Amino acid sequence: MTPESLQTNSSPPDAAWFDSLSQLIQPDARNRSIGERLVEQCVRVSLMVKLRWAMLAALFCYVLLAELLFAPDIDLPIFHLEQWSFSLKAAAIFFVIAFPLTSLPCSVWKNCRLVIYLQVLVDLLFVTAAIHWSGGVVSWLWPAYLLISLESAFLFEKKREVWGIGMIGAALYGVLLVAEQLDFIATVRMPFMEEESPSILFELLMWLWVAGVNAAVSFFGAFLMDKIRSDHQKVKQSEEALTGFITTAHDLIFCCRQDGTLLYLNQIGQDMIGPLEALSGGASLFNLTDEEGRGVLIRQFGKVIRQVDVGHFEMRLNSPVAGRTLDLEVSLSTSCNETPDQMIWGVCHDITERNLAQRELIKLAHHDVLTGLPNRILLHDRLQQARALAHRMHSRFALLFLDMDRFKIINDTLGHAVGDDLLRMIAQRLKGCFRETDTVARIGGDEFVVLMLNVADRADISSLCDNLLIELGQPFVIRNHELFVTTSGGVCTYPDDEDDVETMMQKADVAMYHAKALGRNNIQFYNDSMDQNASRRFTIANSMRRGLDRGEFRLYYQPKLDVTSDCIVATEALVRWQHPELGLLAPTEFIQLAEESGLIVDLGEWVLREACRQNMAWHQDGMQGLRVAVNLSGYQLQHSRLVETVRAILEETGLPGELLEFEITESVIMQNPDYAVEVLNEISSLGIHISIDDFGTGYSSLSHLKRFSVNTLKIDKSFVRDVESNSTDAAIASAIIAMGSSLNLKVIAEGVETKQQMDFLRENNCDQVQGFLISRPLPADQALKVLRQKCIGELVQGHAALKEI
Repeated sequence: MTPESLQTNSSPPDAAWFDSLSQLIQPDARNRSIGERLVEQCVRVSLMVKLRWAMLAALFCYVLLAELLFAPDIDLPIFHLEQWSFSLKAAAIFFVIAFPLTSLPCSVWKNCRLVIYLQVLVDLLFVTAAIHWSGGVVSWLWPAYLLISLESAFLFEKKREVWGIGMIGAALYGVLLVAEQLDFIATVRMPFMEEESPSILFELLMWLWVAGVNAAVSFFGAFLMDKIRSDHQKVKQSEEALTGFITTAHDLIFCCRQDGTLLYLNQIGQDMIGPLEALSGGASLFNLTDEEGRGVLIRQFGKVIRQVDVGHFEMRLNSPVAGRTLDLEVSLSTSCNETPDQMIWGVCHDITERNLAQRELIKLAHHDVLTGLPNRILLHDRLQQARALAHRMHSRFALLFLDMDRFKIINDTLGHAVGDDLLRMIAQRLKGCFRETDTVARIGGDEFVVLMLNVADRADISSLCDNLLIELGQPFVIRNHELFVTTSGGVCTYPDDEDDVETMMQKADVAMYHAKALGRNNIQFYNDSMDQNASRRFTIANSMRRGLDRGEFRLYYQPKLDVTSDCIVATEALVRWQHPELGLLAPTEFIQLAEESGLIVDLGEWVLREACRQNMAWHQDGMQGLRVAVNLSGYQLQHSRLVETVRAILEETGLPGELLEFEITESVIMQNPDYAVEVLNEISSLGIHISIDDFGTGYSSLSHLKRFSVNTLKIDKSFVRDVESNSTDAAIASAIIAMGSSLNLKVIAEGVETKQQMDFLRENNCDQVQGFLISRPLPADQALKVLRQKCIGELVQGHAALKEI
């Protein structure tokens, strides 16, 4: 923005301070060129020219007044050119030529500095001539020398030049007096003065007086102008410093009228929003903000005009240059006068990045960094809001606590980077399963909480949960890995189950653990009986390490019958815990807790060593060829030293690998099929048999089965239970048997409890069966009796013995 445009915009006469400042606000104000300084000198000389002509006019008026008032009857020779002497005519011609020449425009003589000295010299000669023609020593015009001294002080910046002009004036006056006294120049007699010539003493005293006064004026004028220039220079430097500050300030500085019309923008302001002349819709501050910002500005402008301290306030400004909205912290001030059209100055600090950082910090404080979901803090806030809304509207909401099953396996086998990717994908699927009004939050690890608002009843909640289980059951493809994830969840509803949000979280957590205890991959609604289970779980979890150290765990064995030969060919080792306070505990009560606490590895190693030792003892006792099966958990499968541990136990107990079988659930090996293939191949290389437990409940396909080193498929008992009455279960069981046969895999059915089930499996050529019809899980000594009876008995006798057992 140029100074000329500022002068145009800042027309009010009472804003001269603004005009002065705005004229100084230009990028090169501190580096002014010689040409600009000459322009200022031209201004001074032009002013002196005007004063010179004014002095001539005053002199003419003086002469005319003297003629008319003091000597009206005397005919002065000055008015008769024919009576002028040669010297008077020469002087008149000289001054008639010199005065117009020294009054020429600056563009003519600005490159010749001597012209300025010539002007002053002409003025001195003219004053000397005027004194001569007005009476010489008795002339009243000698004070004009003082004017010339002041003129030189105004024109010249150096003191010695001013003093020189003063001395020249005094010398000219002295020369004039001497010349008149010696009659070198004819003395001009004034008509109202006496004929007698002044004495030499009078002329000497007069010269001393004029020279002394002129010297004093020269010295004083030089000192005064030097002081004025010095003060002006200081003011100028202050102005330039202010100008430099405003121009180069890192904050946007503007000046505008009360109607928002912008008069000035500093360089930073122009960089932010563009030059004033380039702004669309007019250079108005109001056009650069929204309705809210316009209202804020109008109110703040009104306050600052009334001299009310508005402090700092924030507003948003649209930046046409940056193409975005800027957040500014604004402070205002005004010209301190009472005029109706006061101008307002504003300093705006760009706080866009600061606000973005603050918003990001708020987001980080209330959202999970990995998934972007609300975290525990924001969830708690929304729970409080949901409770207040439900209380006022007499509605209900539900809290769903989710925990991914065996998620630690992913992190330990594929690394945390894959685990993080999986969590992000799970978060996206969870958001897609619920409504926009619901809140899906991650509260840590692989735990998620869903706040479901305005649920009608449990059927409504169950429908959402069913969709969730189906969606999460689909495979996740991450970095060329196909992963399967299941989840366990617990639901607590408001106000049916609880009306305190903190307690709701606890009860939903209790229900989630109950779902895990029921086999995972399901969602349970909270009920009061679960609290007792929670207390029992706490007792079990706290005493597990002690039980392992004290040898409180036991192995029970359940035989497996070969359908073709009706002989027991294998047995499955099942762990039990003889708890000193709670009695005999089934695996469903402590296996999950062992996995969560990390004790599953130590417990699994003990089970494997004890099963191998017992089978080797049976082998030495005559039970030749009997294979023992041990369940392998997902946490054991992903342990880096699994194969090394298995090899060491086989060497320690002396059991051949062919007499050991690992049962691994289908969901475990399908959670990370690539890793499972690698581990299972190493285990198979030791001669150990591999059996897929609970087959039919997971996600395996024929393509995956072909990759695994599997020997046996174990039909889940849920398909065997109603096989004689449910055509669907019968079809599934038949299909699994046929598929195993086509893949040259043994098929074993578990949970056989009736003769009808046995007959169905025999008719469909199932290889082996296991269940209460054959035998319950028994301690080692009792299991040995069953093994002996079954191996040496006839077919019919064997069945009778089994029934007796």
